[in-house]
Amino acid sequence: MQRLGLKRLFTALCVLLVAVTVGTATAGAAALVHSEPPPSGNISVLQTATGPTAPCLPIALVARSSSSSDSATFRLKITLLAPLCAPITASAVIYAMPGNGNAWPQQLQEKLSFTLQAAGVTEVVFTKPASPVQFDVVTGATPQQIAPWLQWHGPLLFPFDTSTSQQVGIYGPPPVVPEAPLTLLLPLSAAAVMVGGGTLLMMRRNRQVVGSADSPGLDSFR
Repeated sequence: MQRLGLKRLFTALCVLLVAVTVGTATAGAAALVHSEPPPSGNISVLQTATGPTAPCLPIALVARSSSSSDSATFRLKITLLAPLCAPITASAVIYAMPGNGNAWPQQLQEKLSFTLQAAGVTEVVFTKPASPVQFDVVTGATPQQIAPWLQWHGPLLFPFDTSTSQQVGIYGPPPVVPEAPLTLLLPLSAAAVMVGGGTLLMMRRNRQVVGSADSPGLDSFR
């Protein structure tokens, strides 16, 4: 009986140890880490912890990205499968473009920085304004003005994935052609008819004159 009691006690302790270990590894699952409201309505960041707290790994081994876009927003989803050994500060930036087919130089319009370290999901949402802009998530410097012949911002968070950034409205909205009023179209149509009719009449007269000049006279048959 004493051996049986000790065996049960040992089993219970093992189960308790496993439960504590699993609970520690998954602590914070589906817990909101950070939510940054958009300061001007154009950028928002939502971070949620959904993974283990150990072991830590480099970002290149655990980071995944996906993006989506519609007429109103551009969304970048950053997933960390495990925590990072060192935190990384990233910045969601909006750079304004000149438009009309010109992308450069660009002016920094808005910036929102956030930290990546805990395993989980970070969603960056850009709201598309009416003006031409470029959306990027970068690490490092974010100069006020960038261009290929000037300074450049820091590297993209995912340097080899161009789908994590987007340009919007570089060529501007489609041109608006105003509709001419009917009172203007009617006189223009009448004028076009008159000009066309006058031209046709002059062509006919010219043909008659040329024809009469080239036709043989009576003296030519003598």
